[in-house]
Amino acid sequence: MSTAAHAELARPDLIFDYSKRVDELVMVMAHNAFNHSGFLPNQRLSIQQQLERGVRGFMLDVHKHNGDLYVCHGACNPAISRVAPLKRDLETMQRFLDDHPAAVLAIHLEPYIEREDLERFRDQHPQLFNHAFNPNSPLWQKHRNWPDIGELLASDQRLLWISQDRKLSGDLKDSKAHVMFDQDIMVQNTYNIGDTIGQHDFSCETRWTSIPLSTETGLKGWKRLFLMNHFHKIPELIHGDYDNHWEYVEARELEHCKRMPNFIAIDSVERGDALEYVEHRNNGGIVAYEGDNATQNVVCGFSSAIGRDWSMQDGERLGCENDEMRSLKIRGMKKGQRITFHDRPDGTRDDDFGVLNIDRDIPWDSPMVLNALDRVQYNDSFRYLYSGGNGLAGKVSHIKVQPVATPHGEAAVILTRGNGGTQRISCTIGLTRSGFWNIQKEPHCHNDDARSVNLMAARKGTVITLYDSPSGSTGDDYTKIRVKQDLVKVWNISTLEESGENDQIAVEHRHVNGLDGKVSAVRVELP
Repeated sequence: MSTAAHAELARPDLIFDYSKRVDELVMVMAHNAFNHSGFLPNQRLSIQQQLERGVRGFMLDVHKHNGDLYVCHGACNPAISRVAPLKRDLETMQRFLDDHPAAVLAIHLEPYIEREDLERFRDQHPQLFNHAFNPNSPLWQKHRNWPDIGELLASDQRLLWISQDRKLSGDLKDSKAHVMFDQDIMVQNTYNIGDTIGQHDFSCETRWTSIPLSTETGLKGWKRLFLMNHFHKIPELIHGDYDNHWEYVEARELEHCKRMPNFIAIDSVERGDALEYVEHRNNGGIVAYEGDNATQNVVCGFSSAIGRDWSMQDGERLGCENDEMRSLKIRGMKKGQRITFHDRPDGTRDDDFGVLNIDRDIPWDSPMVLNALDRVQYNDSFRYLYSGGNGLAGKVSHIKVQPVATPHGEAAVILTRGNGGTQRISCTIGLTRSGFWNIQKEPHCHNDDARSVNLMAARKGTVITLYDSPSGSTGDDYTKIRVKQDLVKVWNISTLEESGENDQIAVEHRHVNGLDGKVSAVRVELP
């Protein structure tokens, strides 16, 4: 499956493998999701906007106020926090679930109410619990672990109710709605990174001394979920920029907590890279770095399961700044996926470009490194095909992601200005259709310029003829290249003025007065 997405927005909500269980899913959870106004709001986006940006977990403080249930802090003072009926925010989520049948949400309550208050609320508004997940349902009685996403969707039990207070847990009176006690089903770390911007404690200690973070199972013997709290005590806007940066979220998981989070609870969900991190965490993809060999700072990361085609010069896209990335870490990519990196912001191949092809699934927890974007690199899992003469590392301006790539769709004949495939690209012609190209009329090609050729991923039986004559006349110099076996790597023909043959290709040159530096036309004949 693949879904085109707006290039400028991460999609942490998209899950392409419905066989993943709940304990294998990662959600962005908005800390104090309701508090998006008032003094020092935790969020700057409304609940509806959070949903639209892919947030799927919502922490709600619930109080009894004016005889009804409200979301607010403490004494429900609007000068301190947003004060609103609980019904209003739940209606927003209910509409979203109704309109998005593939969405799975979680509500984590910090309740200051009694059980009868919640049951009375449910009696008054039963429709707000329509999609509630119930672990006691007969559907799950034989399950030894959490249901998978497909099962949740099929059963329409897509809303997980979780409470910090045990007295609210269990089946609500006269209904199938169920609230789970968090200490029964999850582990959780302490929540405070620091009181001020000058304090950053990324250690990961359990919030409940009786339940270590390493505790594996909980209710029904199912695997415990992990709620990774990741926010400062005071929700300054600048904290979101810092705390939600890719390196800090990743390090919190991999180096400190050392456990995959199912919920990453943050302030200012739209700030930093948390949305991009979760998109990548759920579906696999690449992480780009400023240095070679996946060193220095992270530039950006994104999933390879989402089809995209975007220019870095249109502004930052998924945090990917123009002319920054030099190397990649590859995690969780699937066989048959392809990502192409271009120097040219319009994505044309008349300047340096590289193509990453995945030939074997790369597990998320066994990442591989592409050492540099301007260097060919091959192994059993991926092929990185590079062509160009003035470097691509630190110069990427356009990216194209193909979740299900056409075999040999990257095939091309690349004319280069120097012998041996050196210097800059003179012209690139795709080997995906037969045709004739007069280089004098091609806007991205240079006439009488090429002296050698790189063949990229050409199919067996492909025939390429290079002519001195712009009309393709065989009365002047020409060189015919015949591909004898499928080429999956980059093959260089160092001069256009020699004939030769091997197991891979056959080259036939007709010499009159020389072809190097004089190519004016190209003919491609596909099998």
